[in-house]
Amino acid sequence: MSGTSLLLRIQARAQWRRVAVWVLAMVASMAFTALAVAGLYDTPAKVATYGEAVVSDALVAINGRVEGIDTLGGIVQDEFGFMGSFLLPLMGLALVASMTRGEEESGRLESLLAGRIGRTAPVLVSLVVASAAIAAMVVGFVGSLLASGIDLGDAVLYSLASGMVSLVFAAVAATAAQVVLHGRGVYLVGFAVVGLSYVLRGVGDVRDSFWVWLSPLGWLEKTAPFADQQRWWVLLIPAAVSLALAAAALALAARRDLGAAIYRPGPGPASASPRLRGPLGLAAHGQRGAFLGWLLGSVLLAAVMGALAQEMVDAALGNPDLSRALGISEGEVIDGFLAVVQLYLAILGAGYLVQSIGTMRHEEVGGRLEPMLAGGLSRSRWLAAQVAVVIVGLVVVVVGSAVAFGLATVLSTGETGYLGTLVGAGLAYLPAELVIGAVGALLFGLLPRAYGLAWVLFGLVAAIGLLGPGLQLDQWIQDLSPLTHVGNPPSGTVEAASLVWLLAIAAALVAGAFVTFRQRRIPQG
Repeated sequence: MSGTSLLLRIQARAQWRRVAVWVLAMVASMAFTALAVAGLYDTPAKVATYGEAVVSDALVAINGRVEGIDTLGGIVQDEFGFMGSFLLPLMGLALVASMTRGEEESGRLESLLAGRIGRTAPVLVSLVVASAAIAAMVVGFVGSLLASGIDLGDAVLYSLASGMVSLVFAAVAATAAQVVLHGRGVYLVGFAVVGLSYVLRGVGDVRDSFWVWLSPLGWLEKTAPFADQQRWWVLLIPAAVSLALAAAALALAARRDLGAAIYRPGPGPASASPRLRGPLGLAAHGQRGAFLGWLLGSVLLAAVMGALAQEMVDAALGNPDLSRALGISEGEVIDGFLAVVQLYLAILGAGYLVQSIGTMRHEEVGGRLEPMLAGGLSRSRWLAAQVAVVIVGLVVVVVGSAVAFGLATVLSTGETGYLGTLVGAGLAYLPAELVIGAVGALLFGLLPRAYGLAWVLFGLVAAIGLLGPGLQLDQWIQDLSPLTHVGNPPSGTVEAASLVWLLAIAAALVAGAFVTFRQRRIPQG
């Protein structure tokens, strides 16, 4: 543990921007949700109407079973449930992964450990910094909930339970960083645990079984922050799990070699395959982890949503208040549900773009980009290969999820015409998704240290897409998202002129990325 205080000061200076972006993004998402809910459900009658509408097993599987759904806080918990199920774990994973495997792969950790800093100090410091960030997020959550009119005790319990979710996954990342060799492996393990947690929570809620108690997301809802009988003691479960995982991470860090991992893959081939000797093959190899993760997540979500299609339609037809809560017109329930899910899938596609383009930044910071450009490979050719691979990956993710959604919907409803319709709807969102990715590319070319702003944009787009229709946000707020300008396929007409403008904007931003990337210093920051 020697040198822990020194390393803590170093990481605080190095990571404050990343921490600030995450805390501000999470608090802004909660404030956006809580204030919008408070503005829309401003009478006891409206609050009661929401609680009566959201009773179907399909919505319980998606957002969780909220005890106290007939309160303002319960509505906030339900509306934030789906988005929080992924953002809260991702915060813990991202912060710890960057300070452990990220620092180790860049070579900076080796320089630090050559001095008077102990082997386990980096893991401990990463957890301390992540815990401080989570604590700041919890305070921000409490303030947001208080501003929306929720009682202090309820706000504190819900905020603490949300922070515990992030803390558990920070500890998961710390342990995974000792077991697997690369940062992408940490994310892969973390995303697998997130997916498993979401499935266990969903199955447990629908069947009212013990499975929900095996999920960190289930521990959040089992605290029942807005119910009459709150369970503060449930907070002890994630606290104990976090401490156990942290202890395991420290023990593993003390016994493994720097630059190695507990799981040691066998040696690779003696020479690279022909496809890895060109920029396209190398780009595809580097992007495969992010691509497979987002593809699997999108396909699974699409299949689950499609399987629930008929149940959602039946519930909405029998309860008009449910349609209004989801932002669906009463006259077109099935198309409205399909449009809502297709928007969710478009948000996932945008997330894939932001992470994949961020991989280019990791190549630069990790010192792998400079040697490649020192030979005969030009900057423009390298960037073109990366952009081409990312765009092809996006098309595969979009088409794959749309096909899974279409097939599951056909099986659920018995109607055979949805497959082609949903593939077309997924492709219609491509220009808007490309705009979001193009902003990330421009940041990489112009201000690579500010690439976190691309995730801020993604968070804004996700919040507007997930909450905008149901909470009936002002149109000017919804227009801030490029996805809004597509239309509402397959429920609404696709705006062809808007697609052209979105493509033109994306092309201009990517052109700016090429120009700025050719002119700036490499590596930068």
